[in-house]
Amino acid sequence: MRDTLEAMKLTELSRRRKRRAAPLRQRILQHLEAHPDEVFSYRDEALAAAVDAKVSAASFTLWALHRDGLIDKEEVDGKMYFGSRRAVGLLRSQLGMEEPDPFRRAQANRAKIAGRGAKVGALELLDSVRGPWE
Repeated sequence: MRDTLEAMKLTELSRRRKRRAAPLRQRILQHLEAHPDEVFSYRDEALAAAVDAKVSAASFTLWALHRDGLIDKEEVDGKMYFGSRRAVGLLRSQLGMEEPDPFRRAQANRAKIAGRGAKVGALELLDSVRGPWE
């Protein structure tokens, strides 16, 4: 009987937590969608006040919404900004930034890595590390 009571308490606790957690995500998402011409910085006090949340909770929620693909983010001068996809797209276009293209980034990284070192053949490398014992 005691196990059943504890299980019900845990179930009720998780139900309460789910009820509380979702509304903040919804409020922030609705606020960002309602302001398609604004982006908000990480730890933005005005955003937290607008959605009636602590700054830390609003900041964590911004990262979670971005992780889930519901909003977008962009770094400008070392500071991270979050907003609706439209707002971040407008920010990028006004700053003359291109949309991030994963294939172009991968090719640039490949070229950068290839440019770092001289080409060394495997046999030459093995010959250079062999000792007199062979």
